[in-house]
Amino acid sequence: MFVAKVLFVCAAVVLVSGYPQVFGGPRQLSESEIEEATNRLQSSLTKLAAGEGPNYRISKVLSASTQVVSGSLDKYNVELIDSNDAKKVCNVEIWNRSWLPNGIEVTFDCPNERKVIKNHSA
Repeated sequence: MFVAKVLFVCAAVVLVSGYPQVFGGPRQLSESEIEEATNRLQSSLTKLAAGEGPNYRISKVLSASTQVVSGSLDKYNVELIDSNDAKKVCNVEIWNRSWLPNGIEVTFDCPNERKVIKNHSA
């Protein structure tokens, strides 16, 4: 009976705290965390531009989330500037599995364009 009461109290505390994080689910990044995530995105863009591309620069990160999967998955809604200086809002995913060769997979999903998936090393 005591164990049941303890479990009930713990469950009530979790529910009352209003913490919306689902374990293993995506989590929106705070403004302070977005700066670090922007640096990770810029690092990937630089590595891809040095190779076969695509060649994008960051104009503005509109939102970002992260999720623990087999590695980590960062998702961005970002305004990018392409090599023609045209701005476009794209969804970009960076799946980091740094233990694999070329274990960082970057997916660009921009309107009216085909989805582009590129890999690079950590």
